[in-house]
Amino acid sequence: MTDLKGNNILEKMMHEAERCLFCFDAPCEKNCPINLPISNFIHMIRNKNFYGAYEKVRESHPMINVAGFICPEEILCQKECIRSKIDSPIKIRELHNFLTLNFVKNQNLSLTPYKYEDVAIIGGGPASLSCTFFLRTLGYKTHIFTEEDIGGIPFTEISNDRLQNEIVEKDIDFIKDNFIYELNIGKVKTIEELKKDFKAIFIGIGLGDETKLEIPGIDKNGVFYARKILRDLKNGKEVFLGNRIGVIGGGNVAFDVANSLKNRFKEKEVFIIYRRGLKDLKCYPEELERAKNLGVNFYFQSSPIEISGDKKVEGLKVSQVSLKESEREKRRSFELIDKSEFIIPLDNIVVAVGQEIEDGIFPEIEKENGLIKIDENYMTNVNGVFAGGDCVNGGQTVTKAASEGKIAAFKIDEFLRRSE
Repeated sequence: MTDLKGNNILEKMMHEAERCLFCFDAPCEKNCPINLPISNFIHMIRNKNFYGAYEKVRESHPMINVAGFICPEEILCQKECIRSKIDSPIKIRELHNFLTLNFVKNQNLSLTPYKYEDVAIIGGGPASLSCTFFLRTLGYKTHIFTEEDIGGIPFTEISNDRLQNEIVEKDIDFIKDNFIYELNIGKVKTIEELKKDFKAIFIGIGLGDETKLEIPGIDKNGVFYARKILRDLKNGKEVFLGNRIGVIGGGNVAFDVANSLKNRFKEKEVFIIYRRGLKDLKCYPEELERAKNLGVNFYFQSSPIEISGDKKVEGLKVSQVSLKESEREKRRSFELIDKSEFIIPLDNIVVAVGQEIEDGIFPEIEKENGLIKIDENYMTNVNGVFAGGDCVNGGQTVTKAASEGKIAAFKIDEFLRRSE
């Protein structure tokens, strides 16, 4: 019984399971977006019912292998672990990984027969796959419509040093073999064309576009946007960059780019350039620590003003900023400091300031602040059309997307069965 590096971890995991207090109200589970039965599977591990524990996790989350590697437990389940008041929180994600790496049973399931109508799922990422997973368990035929093969961001953009494709493929193969009635590769142009054949539709298209940085010089040679870099690195393509690379942004995507580049090109200097301060970063603590350990450098309180150079990037002109607490926002607001501009010499710039829904997609669906608007039942303004995941929440965790796909599946079931 080993971890991914081949280390024998049985004794360590048994000790970790013994530390669990099995709290009556299980705050760890309440802080898990998909409400994984954490205390239940830890109790099974403690009693050496390893395969039962694996099954308990497997039936609760469609992407358990992916979640075991990238779910930010330090801000979710482990953040609420009561054991931390005694010494340290239970290593829940490690216990989760222990099961998925060592106790996989037959992946071809005996599911309930198809008994209900067909449902269309637009998109192939975690929210869509979760909706598919839970609709199939209820007896629906799910038809996925996606522009590329299923898997979404975990399969196409999260760096291999964080998440190897063979891990993602375990979840993809499991879902393909058991839950998808029909997989259609191609772009859905309008909702109306699907409504002719389906009474219910789920939209889980993610965020297809990147937020543009509107500063002079943004079109110079040597400027890239984050997702292209991440996809090229993920696919092992050659990435030709200079010796000094600036990554603009302070979120998880910016840190994934910076960490991936520094890990691939150890001899190059990589900088995170962020207009706010250290405590305002939106990345996970784990990613910040990883950046420090890899040797990524930081420019805080530095707001980009202009990209300098003739035709190619030679540097980034920034202004220093002052920060102050804001009653309206969680993060501090900033103001440019007069006459504080300076140039950071750079050979390349990667913009990672956010993602947004594809411009103009599904005009019949109401949007709010650039995202699909839904009601308390996860339904859009179009009757029978539901949505969830990044295209609704603006981009959060894989497990959050999966939880919204799960909730939407049960809301779809309520919608379709209410007339019976």
